[in-house]
Amino acid sequence: MNGPNGEKTKKIGGVTLDYSKYPGEDYYCDGNVEDEILDIVRNNDREKFPEIISSRKDWATLYHLSPARGNIVRWIPMNGTEKVLEIGAGPGAITETLSSMAGEVECVDLSAKRSEINATRNKDRDNITIHVGNFVDVEPTLADDFDYIFLIGVFEYAGSYMDSAAPFHDELLRILPHLKKGGRIVIAIENRLGLKYFAGAREDHTGRYFDGIESYENSGMSVRTFSRAGLERIFVDCGITDYSFYYPYPDYKFTSEVYSDGRLPKASELTDNIRNFDRDRLLLFDEKAAYSGIVGDGLFPQFSNSYEVVIGPPLPVEYTKFSTERSPEYRIMTGVIKDSDGKRRVVKTPLTAQAEHHTARMEDSYRKLSDRYGSRTNALKICPCRIDSRKRAVFDYIEGRTLETMLDKCLAGNDMENFLKLTDKYLELVGTNSGSSASDGDMTFANIMINGLNWTAIDYEWEEDRSIPARDMLARALTVYVREDPKRSKQIIPAIKQHYGISDDDIAAAAEEEKALQIKVSGNSIPLSAQRNDYGTKVIVPGEIIAEDPALRETAAKEDEARRNEETKEVSLTSVQVYYDSGKGFSEEESFFLKERYADEGCISFEINVPENVKTLRIDPALCPCFAMVREAAFGRADTSAITKLMRFNGSMDRSGVVVFTTDDPCFTWDMKRMRRAAMVHGDAKIKMTLQMCGMPSTMARRAEKGECR
Repeated sequence: MNGPNGEKTKKIGGVTLDYSKYPGEDYYCDGNVEDEILDIVRNNDREKFPEIISSRKDWATLYHLSPARGNIVRWIPMNGTEKVLEIGAGPGAITETLSSMAGEVECVDLSAKRSEINATRNKDRDNITIHVGNFVDVEPTLADDFDYIFLIGVFEYAGSYMDSAAPFHDELLRILPHLKKGGRIVIAIENRLGLKYFAGAREDHTGRYFDGIESYENSGMSVRTFSRAGLERIFVDCGITDYSFYYPYPDYKFTSEVYSDGRLPKASELTDNIRNFDRDRLLLFDEKAAYSGIVGDGLFPQFSNSYEVVIGPPLPVEYTKFSTERSPEYRIMTGVIKDSDGKRRVVKTPLTAQAEHHTARMEDSYRKLSDRYGSRTNALKICPCRIDSRKRAVFDYIEGRTLETMLDKCLAGNDMENFLKLTDKYLELVGTNSGSSASDGDMTFANIMINGLNWTAIDYEWEEDRSIPARDMLARALTVYVREDPKRSKQIIPAIKQHYGISDDDIAAAAEEEKALQIKVSGNSIPLSAQRNDYGTKVIVPGEIIAEDPALRETAAKEDEARRNEETKEVSLTSVQVYYDSGKGFSEEESFFLKERYADEGCISFEINVPENVKTLRIDPALCPCFAMVREAAFGRADTSAITKLMRFNGSMDRSGVVVFTTDDPCFTWDMKRMRRAAMVHGDAKIKMTLQMCGMPSTMARRAEKGECR
């Protein structure tokens, strides 16, 4: 067979497309969206993909172009010489990552259009060959010496392309001979009994509620996912006895953490559960609360939303966490790895060239903090760290229980006496040699490991060359502790305030410090959990669909909208919010968050419609103290100069036009009557604007507010 234009093979950059088994037409197509994705990858480097995803805000662009897709394979150890086969490569989201890790990558995909997208986005790679055609036709031509064979979101479709009464068994049996001795098959797939499906998420493939839970009895489709036990039955039937289960969280599509049977999650870690980017979902119960009992009873492997199964020799990795939503200079991957001698290590790997400096300084931080805290018997110990030849920061693995776990145990038993004894001990240890110029403001309760009398700081990624008072470190640790589970605050805040004399101002200051750190770490990156609201999908609470009274339905809808707005405020500290005052003053009901996000150099450009009845326009450049300025603006005949002259703000402006906001609620306002007169416009009109913003650390904001900064 030949390709779409009659060619037997084709080169796009360094990528080879092989059409020898192409059937002559694409039997699977997502329609015009594939042409749009192809146009994007033809005209943009992959570094631009996050910006494009942010501006388009549609599921197909996110799914096919997000760099987070590669996390599902990024954690697998490779040395750059491996020969890899990817079955069902599609538009190449996984190919992109595999080709950066392995020596040689061969792909199989039925769609010529999708294969062209794959080749185009990866045209700068010279180690990729894409076989275009049905797997059953291509398979006999494949080699038998692959180190890895990947089926990422593919195994469940075996019934669609395998002409067999037992397609899932037969697919595995056809794949196995293509592995070299000691090779591995990696399968990523949804769990049909994943907790999200019980809680009200639609089945990912059929779009039906509870379809997998009901064993697809009414779906009428050939796609199938499996429980853990169901997958294991298939493996045993195929004579496969050597396999390991891993648990991508929240799922395999956009993985932020990978757990294993050697390192299962703690309930407090499972907080990112609302992930419906592509369609609406129900919210029948609180998944985080449900996980608490599931994890406590050892049932997480049965209810994990996704599985990643490694068939073949076990991998040395027990746990991985991806910090890929950070600014490039802080983007790392943290893994718990077991050496050949069975000894565990914690390894932090830079994922960008910019992040190499960040990991390199961790060894210096270890020495500085060790010098501060010393080595006496009852001192706070610092987990040893060294930088290896691959520029990774390698830490000893410290056994024990985290201080966070021990505090939770006290709360569960309503034992505030021992809770305060533990925080007293924390305050004593972290305050040692308080005049030292080395401090770790991120010494949270989860970063302290306790084993008998030994207290060890296991993570000091954000060590600073300044002195931080112990009380400030305690206040921030408590702030983080409460933020991760608000239920904790009801029990501890009153007792903590009384015991330590911590004021509301102290708590507010600690919260501001936390905000400042998050802004520093994330840069202009917006977490997926914050972007979800922008995709237009709803989380439907039961009252919204069962209430017969229209007033009740309206109330439920407003509550859901308020909850979504609060989620956005909490996570997206640098969102731009717009208010319209139509005569009743500013209110949340007459406000909205811009879909646009700050990009390079902290700039954001947008266009909004201002209805004729709006008396005052208000634009909040951020939800925290900041420096901000209007770079460009246009409204009718009014240019930037005219618009800034009519602008009012609750900060102070310097001669360059930069406004210093020391408040959590910074805002620019315009009297629209005066604006319309100056712009010579009538009726509804659009205003275009480019803002530039830089977040301000809370300590600087407080000093500026008191007039201490000049």
